[in-house]
Amino acid sequence: MPAPVVPPSNGRFAPGAVVVLTVLVFGAVVALVTLRLREEVRAQLLRGAADQLAAVATMQLDNRLEEMGPGSMAAADLPGALLLAALKTSKFPGVAAVRVFDNRRRHIIAWPVAANDEPAGADWAEIQAGRSVARLHRAIDENTLSTLALANPEPVIEAWVPLRQSGAAMIGAAQFWVRGENFINEMAEHDRRLWFQATTAWLMGAVVIVVGLSWAFRRLAAANAALRARSEDLQRANRELVLAAKTSALGAVTAHLMHELKNPLAGLEVLMAGQVDAAGDERAATGGEMAAASELTRRLRTMVNDVVGVLRDEQTGAEFELTAGDVVEVAVRKVQREASERGVTIEAGAPPPLPFAGRRANLAILVLRNLLQNALEATPRGGTVRVTARAESGGGVEFLVEDGGAGLPAAVRGRLFQPCASTKVGGSGLGLALSHQLAQQAGGRLELVRSDEQGTSFRLVLTEEA
Repeated sequence: MPAPVVPPSNGRFAPGAVVVLTVLVFGAVVALVTLRLREEVRAQLLRGAADQLAAVATMQLDNRLEEMGPGSMAAADLPGALLLAALKTSKFPGVAAVRVFDNRRRHIIAWPVAANDEPAGADWAEIQAGRSVARLHRAIDENTLSTLALANPEPVIEAWVPLRQSGAAMIGAAQFWVRGENFINEMAEHDRRLWFQATTAWLMGAVVIVVGLSWAFRRLAAANAALRARSEDLQRANRELVLAAKTSALGAVTAHLMHELKNPLAGLEVLMAGQVDAAGDERAATGGEMAAASELTRRLRTMVNDVVGVLRDEQTGAEFELTAGDVVEVAVRKVQREASERGVTIEAGAPPPLPFAGRRANLAILVLRNLLQNALEATPRGGTVRVTARAESGGGVEFLVEDGGAGLPAAVRGRLFQPCASTKVGGSGLGLALSHQLAQQAGGRLELVRSDEQGTSFRLVLTEEA
């Protein structure tokens, strides 16, 4: 089980920096919105001033045409009517100069300016569409200053308005120059109110941001502390589980070692007792009995070395891999000598090349070795023991050990994997029970396939992942 990942801790000043940065970003957004709104309001005020001039000019032109009577306007009278309407409009407060154009963009007359340059194309297009145009000049050059007959440089508003009767088409246009001091003062006052409102909104928003983020960071810190505590608990539980798993595996292997040692020791005890009963002296032992004693001792030493090797791998954490073929080959090799002495043939099938971690392979070898030894003991001389392996559909491997014996007694089959269930002379009844536990430690299971007069078959199944 992998150790849980502990989330990294935030820096000491990270929450404060986030709050400050958020407040600054919010302030920048408020400033940009305020500047955009300021420009839009200024454009609306300028357009409003031009529209006022256009409304006054239209009223003056309507009055002039009423004075002349219906149908009395001749083409020759049109410039005079336009000029008179423009001049009367120039009485509007702040107007410093005026120029008049006909509907063909031709200059008619000006007062008091003398310049007669034509209006810009973009301005004339707006005028023809019936819209007024206005722009603020904070500083004007000396030529324009003298043209407008202004004594001192001052800001002026340039306004282009269409000249027409109410509800009629445009019959001319007028350019007004209006002193902009009042407009500048009005804009300054408006700017002060606008920036005051923006600052108030920013301060209120900053308070909400600080309070909200502070509360969120406190909740986040509490959640982080709880997560850290849970991570530490999970790590501690993980260590305990790993230790328990290792301890359980070591306990099962140690019990297997005790079982493997018990049978050879029992055989030696019977052998030595037979020697003493036959001759009354240990020197009466025959050469055959001593050879049997030597063989039992060799088997005992081999078993001890095998189990100690598994224990060493468990303790050192050695990492290696064995294939299913290697597992079968090693297990068969460990019992091959005993099979030859009993006159039993071991047939091993060709297993699939599925790799196993070293720990699982060692445990599988111990289980297969115990099953093979039981099969050899149950098979009569001249018989055959088969061990095969094949891939499972789920990705694992199935090992099958079959003997040619007479089958297990019914009493043993009833409590097959329970300790002390044995009918063999000198048997401990722990072999299958311990093999069952070792199979579980290897991430698999041990099952009895069949047991009858034709023989017994056990199956060890190891899944792909433990």
